[in-house]
This record gives sequence, structure tokens and C-alpha cells, in this order.
Amino acid sequence: MEMLSQEYILNIVFNESLDREQLLLKKYDDIHENIKDKDIKNIVKEFTKNSREHIDILKDKMIMLNIKKT
Repeated sequence: MEMLSQEYILNIVFNESLDREQLLLKKYDDIHENIKDKDIKNIVKEFTKNSREHIDILKDKMIMLNIKKT
């Protein structure tokens, strides 16, 4: 079995994580528009904030590790 390089694995993991967080943001935006209840709307808003923070962290780490967005 062929061994995968650490760079290759990091590239996949970081890019996949970034893609998933961005997808979550889109879903939260779609959901947010349709919610009537203020408390639930605030919860989704907090989820959105957390996803944005995760994206920022991922991007910073990708820069530090010289990982390109695919």
C-alpha cells in the first residue's frame, strides 16, 4: 500500500474542512431567512458567527502551513 505524504493529507483535510464550513454558512443563511422565532434566529446567527471564526482559523493555519485552496 502506498504511503500518503503528510502534506497531501493536510491539504485534503484543510480544504475539506474549509469547504464544509463554507457550506454550513450558506445553509445557515438560507435557514435564517425563513425563521420567524427570534430566539431560534439568534441561535442560527451564533452558529453563523462560529462558522466564520472557524473559516478564519482554517485560513490562517493554511497560510502558516503553505496550503493552497483547491
